[in-house]
Amino acid sequence: RRYRYIQYDDDGKQRDEMKPKKSNAIKCCLLLAIAGFVLYTSVDVATTTTTTSITTTTTSATGIQNVGSGAKANVRREFADENDNTDDYGESKRGYTHREEEEAVEEIRTSSFSSSSSSSKNKRRAKQKEILKTINGHAKMLPDKSPSRVYDIFTDDDEFEDSNTASSSSCKTQFTISDAFKNANSNGIGYSHMAMLSPLPKGSFYRWILVWQCSKGIEGTADMHLRAVFSDDLNKWMPKDGIELNVKKDKKNAVWAPVLHLDEKENVLWLFFSESVKCLRLMSPENRWSPGGNINAVSSIDGISWTKPKTLITSESESGNPKVIANKLVVHPKSKHWILPYWGEASSAKGCRSGHPTISGVLISKDEGHTWHSHGKVHPRHGRVIEGTVAVTENGSSILQLWRSKSGFLMQSTSANGGFTWTSPRKRTDLKNPDSKSSLIDFSYYVNGTSGKTIIVSNSGISELSSTSSKAKQSLKHVIALAFNDASSGRKKLSLAVSSGDGKRFSKLKEIEPGKSGVHFHYPTVIADPYYACGGNKIRITVAYSYMKRVNGWGNVYRQAKFGGIKVATVLMDAA
Repeated sequence: RRYRYIQYDDDGKQRDEMKPKKSNAIKCCLLLAIAGFVLYTSVDVATTTTTTSITTTTTSATGIQNVGSGAKANVRREFADENDNTDDYGESKRGYTHREEEEAVEEIRTSSFSSSSSSSKNKRRAKQKEILKTINGHAKMLPDKSPSRVYDIFTDDDEFEDSNTASSSSCKTQFTISDAFKNANSNGIGYSHMAMLSPLPKGSFYRWILVWQCSKGIEGTADMHLRAVFSDDLNKWMPKDGIELNVKKDKKNAVWAPVLHLDEKENVLWLFFSESVKCLRLMSPENRWSPGGNINAVSSIDGISWTKPKTLITSESESGNPKVIANKLVVHPKSKHWILPYWGEASSAKGCRSGHPTISGVLISKDEGHTWHSHGKVHPRHGRVIEGTVAVTENGSSILQLWRSKSGFLMQSTSANGGFTWTSPRKRTDLKNPDSKSSLIDFSYYVNGTSGKTIIVSNSGISELSSTSSKAKQSLKHVIALAFNDASSGRKKLSLAVSSGDGKRFSKLKEIEPGKSGVHFHYPTVIADPYYACGGNKIRITVAYSYMKRVNGWGNVYRQAKFGGIKVATVLMDAA
C-alpha cells in the first residue's frame, strides 16, 4: 500500500507534502513511524467524512527527528477522500482500518526481530573473522599445561547461524555431503587423512572443530602436522585453508592420528595424537617416519590455543614398537573411566625392528585424563588387528571393540570388566572390511513427550539422566552407529550402519559413497549431532572422512596433481 504523508507544525499548519518513494529506506522509516505510534506514544484517532488521521508525537526514542527550526513536528498519515478512486500513483484508495494497523504493527515486530537476529549473526561472523585473521593460520601453544582462552567467551548474545531449526530448509534434507577441506597448490597441502570431528567447548567461537593429519604430499614426512577447520552448521567450514595446530614437541617429527574428546563436565576439549620420535625410514624421494611414536595429549577451552603436550605412553615402552591411536575414546557409564584404544605397530625401519609383533590394547584413565595405564592386550592368532574402535552396549555392562584386519572382515572382541581384559578377536562375517579403519559411536536418546524433541545423551552423559523424569528414563533407547568400508577389498565404498544397542546385528542406514574408480573414500569418524533441533523424531548422524587417489607406491603422489581432502556427510535417522 502507498499513502500520502503530510507534515504539520505545532500550529496545525500543513507543511510540504512528502510522497514516499519506491525505496527500502523510505519504507523502513515509515514502519519505524508506525512502531513509534504503537509502542511509545498515545493514540489520537480523529475521524472525519473525508480524512482519518493518526497522530504521533515525535520523540528521540522512536528515532524520528524534529522537523524545522525548533518546531515539534507531527507526522500524520492522510488517507485520500473516499470519493476519489485513485491516488497520485494510480492505485486504489481505501479507508484505514484497525486490522491494517495490527498488520502493520506485526510487520514492525517481525522486521525488528529479524533485524535483531540478523544483527546478532553478523556480529558473530565478524568476531569469528577477526579471530581467524588474528591467529593467521597458526594455533597457539600455551606456555604450560593449563588451558586458557585467547578470546572473549562467546555468549548467547552471539547468536549461532543455526541451519538446524525446524523452519530451515536443511531440516528437509535427509543426506548431505560437504567439502571441509581440499588439497590445493594454494595451501601447499597434497595429503589429508585421519579426520576427527568434535563439538567445541561451550563459549567457543564456533560449534564444531575438525582435525586431521596432513603434509605437502606424502604420509610420514617431517612436515606432517595437524590442521583444523571450524563450523557452526557442519556444512560451511572456515577458514578455507585451515589452521595449523602447534602441538609438536619437535618440529622435525611427524604427528599422527588426532583423536578428540570433549569433556562436557569440565568444558574442556582433549586432543590425543602420536608423535614420531624413532623409526625413521630412509626412503626416496624423502625420508619417512614409521607410523606412530609417543602418544601425547593436549587440551583447549577455545579450540585455537592448546596446552603443552604431555606423554601418556612412550614409543620405547612395551617392546619398543611405536604407539598409534585412531578412534574416539568412550567413558564407561558405571566406572566413569576413560577408555582409549591403541596399538604398538611393528616397524620396518632399519635399526628399529623390535622382533615383537603388532599388539593392540587400550589405555585407561581413572582420573578423567590426567594419568593413564595400558590394559587389555590382545594376541590374535590370524595376523594383526589394529585401529580399534569401541562402543558401550545397551545395558552398559560390556564394551564392543572392532578392528581392521586382512581377513576381509572386521574383527570383534568384547570386555565385560570395563576394558581391563578382552575376549579373543573373532571375525564378524556380516561386516566386510578391506583392511581399513572403521568407526563406532554409541549414544542414547529419548523423545520429550511435551516438546516432541529428540534428546541425545552420549555414553559420557548417561549418568546425567538422573535429572530427567522417570518416564524419560523408561523410554531411553540406545544406538550404536558404525561407519566403514563395506567391502572385502577396495576402499571406494563407504557406508553407515546402525544397531539397536547390543551391536550384534547392524542394518545399513546409508551408503555414503557408492564408489568411484581409482579413489579411496576411507578412514571415517562418526558422531551423533547434539545440536540438531529440527524435531520430527529425527537424529542426525555425521561422518567425517578423507578421500584421495589410489596410487601404486607413495612416490607417485609427488608426480600427481594435488587431489583429495576431507569431506563431511550428514544422515538423518528415524528416532523410532
